Amino acid sequence: MTRLGPLDPETMDEALRKEYDSLVRNRGVPPEGIFGGPFDGWLRSPVLCHEMRVFGGMLWEQTSLDRGVVELAIAIAAAYWHSNVDWSHAARAVELGIDQAVLDAVEAGRRPASDRADVLVTYDLAQAFLQNKSLSASLYEHAVSVIGERGIVEVAF
Repeated sequence: MTRLGPLDPETMDEALRKEYDSLVRNRGVPPEGIFGGPFDGWLRSPVLCHEMRVFGGMLWEQTSLDRGVVELAIAIAAAYWHSNVDWSHAARAVELGIDQAVLDAVEAGRRPASDRADVLVTYDLAQAFLQNKSLSASLYEHAVSVIGERGIVEVAF
């Protein structure tokens, strides 16, 4: 649950109101004034909110990765950080074709079994980024062969 309370549209300056109205157009009027996810925090800085939404839109619409793999990467980070809000991406990953058993393993803190090389390399990359803050040469080369350099960068962010 967020510590940030709802914002009152009637007291917003022009920049904040513009971003708030854009969120309402895309997500609907927030129940009890709370959007959820990262949006309530982002809205405290309208420029940040706008730029993060542009960035998120790129990952949503223009990523080189399979959409399910993107959701998996978010879920892996969510499991690592014990973030129940971001863990909601796990269900979306399953909807987009990632096996439930993969998400069950991630939630349990285990490397998943999968016949999909992109799923396994995404898990390995995410774990390396989160735990080691770096990639071994062999993981880098393997990841390039599976998802390319662009995919590596997209998993990192």
